[in-house]
Order: sequence, then structure tokens, then C-alpha cells
Amino acid sequence: MHRGSDGRRFAVHDHRPGTAPGGARPEPMALEVRHTADGGSGACASGSGGRERVLRIEPHSCVAAVSDDESADRFLARLLCDDRPGRAVSVHGLDPRTDPTAVRRLVGVVSVGMPLPEVMVHEALVAAGRHKGLSAETAAQRTADLTDALGLRAVERVPVSGLSPGQRSRTALGCALLHVPKLLLLCHLLDEVDSTSEKIICRVLSRYTASTGTVVFSTRSWQIAHAVADRAFAVHDGEMCLDCRSAAH
Repeated sequence: MHRGSDGRRFAVHDHRPGTAPGGARPEPMALEVRHTADGGSGACASGSGGRERVLRIEPHSCVAAVSDDESADRFLARLLCDDRPGRAVSVHGLDPRTDPTAVRRLVGVVSVGMPLPEVMVHEALVAAGRHKGLSAETAAQRTADLTDALGLRAVERVPVSGLSPGQRSRTALGCALLHVPKLLLLCHLLDEVDSTSEKIICRVLSRYTASTGTVVFSTRSWQIAHAVADRAFAVHDGEMCLDCRSAAH
């Protein structure tokens, strides 16, 4: 990512290669999606003639999935539960179909519409950690850290129904981060948020990709993709179009 950090602290684990005691093995791809095209019509299938399309996303990168409709959202939403013929997905070398529990531990998700429990922000964050199996003490500590990092201290006792779109995005991101995942899948987290929220979210995601994991987010804006992501690819009719490229800055 290309936005700087202000050095604020929040609880993360360092998953980078070489940081484990005794030296870690090189990490596998954070996300790999293989799809055998059927040669059908459409922007992504043109000229494919049954070729295999492969999307590889390296650890500690930030990648945007872009579409002008809901295609990018659908792509992320079904990514971990897609059992269609010709499709294979792996998350850090694990197959979601054969090892779903392990994959769920590795992934943090902000779903379409950013669903949150109708409680206060603080309780929503703690509940997200507890749902992922954290102890009450650990969930409370990480909630405190993320509340500060995401600029939510002033609204931590506000019901989520009373949040602005930007505050809701920040809260949803906090919930996805509570269990310290290695891969974040974020639906429209940065679209239609205020400039303050955009700056805070980019700062937190920048720190996350630098120290902990990988981000894939959907957006309808190439401008946002170019401003935030390292790479971007288009999605059409829910399918990836492999025009991945470095984001222009």
C-alpha cells in the first residue's frame, strides 16, 4: 500500500518470512485462484478457449478487485465457498473445501453491506473476537488497541446503527481484524466514506500489510484502486479478468 503509518500500536502478529524462531520457510501465496475458462462469451472469456486463468496474490500485498457493478463483491463473497467445476482456491496453501476451519482462522471478512450486530461499537468489536475463539481478556485488549488505531474512541459507546458510513467501515474493519487474520477480504470498505475515514483505513491497512498479512478489497472506483492498491484486476459477471497490473501512482 502507498499510504503511510503514524506509528500507532495495535495488536498484530508478525507473519513475515524469517520472523519465526529458527527462521521461517518462505510463505506460499496468500491467495491463489485457478479457473478453467469454458470459452464462453463475455469480457473475460474472449479468446480464452478453455485456458486456465490463475490469479496469484503474494503475501503482504494489497490488491483491488474492480467492477462497475456488484461483480467484484460477488467474486469475494463466494471465494471461499466456490465449488463450481473448474475452480480451485487456496489460502496460504490450504484448500477451503477440505480444510474450512483452518482457512476461517486465517481470513478476516467485511461482507457486502457490512453487517454488524445492533449493539454499541465496543461490544461489537469484543463480540467479533469472542466469536473467533479469543479469550475475553485478549478480545478486550485487542478491542482497545483497534479502537485507538481506527479512531473509534469517541463513538465506542454509540450503537452501530448511529454510525456514519465511514465510522461503520472502520468498525467493520476492526471486527475483521480482531483475530489477527493473515488475509483480509473487504467488500467496498473504501467506497463512499469521508476523507478522515479513508485516511485512517488506509493507514491501518498499510500497517497490516507491512507487518501481518494481505488485503483484497472490492471497489467500483479505479481511482480508489490506483490510489490504495499495489495491483488491481477487473471482475466481470462475477469472474476475474486477468489484467492484473501495478497500480499507477
